[in-house]
Amino acid sequence: MVETREEAGMAAVHPAPQSLQGPLDQHSNDKEDSQKAEEKKLKPGATVEVDIKDKEETTKTTDVTNELETIKGTSEVVEQREEEVSTCEEVDAAVQAALRVDRRVVSEVEDGALPQELAAEAEWDLHEKPEWVDRDVQALREMVEAEPGLRSRLDKPFLLAFLRARKFDYDKAMAMIRSYYRARQENADMYIELYPSALEHVWPLQMQTVLPTPDRLGRTVIIFRTGAWLPEACGLDDVFRSQVVLLEHVVRLPVTQLRGIAAIVDCSGLSMTHAYYLTPTHIRRMISVIQEVFPLRFKALHFVHEPSIFDWVFSLIKPFLSETIKGRLHFHGEDLESLHQHIQAEELPEELGGTQGPLDNTFLLENLKKHEDYFKELRPYGCTEPVKKIITLKMSAGISHLRKHLLRIVHYNC
Repeated sequence: MVETREEAGMAAVHPAPQSLQGPLDQHSNDKEDSQKAEEKKLKPGATVEVDIKDKEETTKTTDVTNELETIKGTSEVVEQREEEVSTCEEVDAAVQAALRVDRRVVSEVEDGALPQELAAEAEWDLHEKPEWVDRDVQALREMVEAEPGLRSRLDKPFLLAFLRARKFDYDKAMAMIRSYYRARQENADMYIELYPSALEHVWPLQMQTVLPTPDRLGRTVIIFRTGAWLPEACGLDDVFRSQVVLLEHVVRLPVTQLRGIAAIVDCSGLSMTHAYYLTPTHIRRMISVIQEVFPLRFKALHFVHEPSIFDWVFSLIKPFLSETIKGRLHFHGEDLESLHQHIQAEELPEELGGTQGPLDNTFLLENLKKHEDYFKELRPYGCTEPVKKIITLKMSAGISHLRKHLLRIVHYNC
């Protein structure tokens, strides 16, 4: 029988029979449990809140632990860096102490070895390894001994100077030794009496000196004052000889071989009188000493107080300069502050805007005279066979140009 809508409505209102009540209650309970489960999925319940709190606490604990480990690690890194900085400062202090040796003083017992503090720099810059030095010196010594027509010094300090000047390239060091002795043979008249006491008339002019302290880059500083030269008191050959004696002295200091030379040329007082005596031959000789002959590295050439005539004089010298040397020239004019950026004013004489009083080479001269015997011992060495003078077309053309230019300058000023 089909229920009417009213009957169906009444059935929904009246309770179900007792026989069906149990299954219905069970069904109702199951439905409620299902709904609660769904609510738990849809709404954060007590259990979910506890889980979240537990996770938050765990996360906080982990974060704190990680933070502590990070702080500990950072502290260790900071300590390590502080130790490295302290070590670097100690190394720098040791290096600075090694560089602050008086550049005018040479020890008689000098064996050519560098201070231990400079060994790493020598290896990086010159390819010099302490454990290989004896082997390198012996290799060069054997090359020198095998060279026909050459009588050379063979002691370790002498050979080390040439090896360092050519960054331990055996062939280049050997070529420089040849040039060193060849220059003495070709210019024998310039190399006679090449010792301090033979130049007593030159030193009082206070033309040149060596500073006791280095420049800001640790280079040995040599000062030459062109205007202090009096042609009537000493000839240009004597000036050249005094410069060679000076270089022979400073090259014996290993730290100078490593860091090189910074030369200051004070041109105040330079005049046409000086230019008149400046022949192409003298120019060529002086330039060859700087570029080819002497086992020293000229790292900087500073010109100050250049007068108007300087441009003319420099035009005589420039054709002989290598591109390397040209790149190391500094022209300061009257701006001595620019010079002080390279060499501290506290180390310079008053002629160069310094605080050390007038230039004085007395202490240097005393040290040169202490080594008089050393210079006299150099005389027997040299080439034992005639050396042919080879002048390239470029050099000949350069000398011709200089001679014409000199005549032009003299004519102009007359």
